[in-house]
Amino acid sequence: HAGNGPIQMDNVQKRKALAQFKDKAEVTVYDRQSSRTHFRWGPWVAGGQMLMWINFADFYWRYSMDKDEETGELHISPAWKRACTAAIALVAGLVVGGGVLHYISRCVARMQVIDGGQMVRLETYRISGRGTKTKVVPLAGMFSRDRLFTGEGPNGVTKPKSSQYSIYASRQSNYAYIMSRAGSFRDPKAFDVLFHRAIVPDKK
Repeated sequence: HAGNGPIQMDNVQKRKALAQFKDKAEVTVYDRQSSRTHFRWGPWVAGGQMLMWINFADFYWRYSMDKDEETGELHISPAWKRACTAAIALVAGLVVGGGVLHYISRCVARMQVIDGGQMVRLETYRISGRGTKTKVVPLAGMFSRDRLFTGEGPNGVTKPKSSQYSIYASRQSNYAYIMSRAGSFRDPKAFDVLFHRAIVPDKK
């Protein structure tokens, strides 16, 4: 029975952490404290990246040259070679631009615990850079491999070399939601009690 001690203690701590939400319709546990148009630059950056790589692709297609090993003369590269190089440039543009928009879509503007501690409402930024969208997930399924509370900084959540905190909506999630450690957290220690998992079971 001694081995059950840590597990029982964890359960007691979780019940205490959940008690703050009892009989409450909603409790804000995190707010980025940024405007809902904080990422309005996102589409412009993504679009600018795509335009730049499209120009590279066009340049490679039109002007890519090969050197003749015997004569030393330059001549236009074969069509297949120019097409491959141009395609790589286009893919790079999609990856970089898409990565910017994907990052924005995973950033959390506000997180609320609702329904007396049963569910969590996540407000994330739209890729348009204007406004937010909402998703509701069960609190019990959320987890983070990262610890929020560090005891460092004015709010106790500062982490050297990392300004972000990541949390997953469920074990089936492939991508984490991202919170800024510079934002406002209601209770970082309770956050870790509820969501930190040192070991997360594999997906089924």
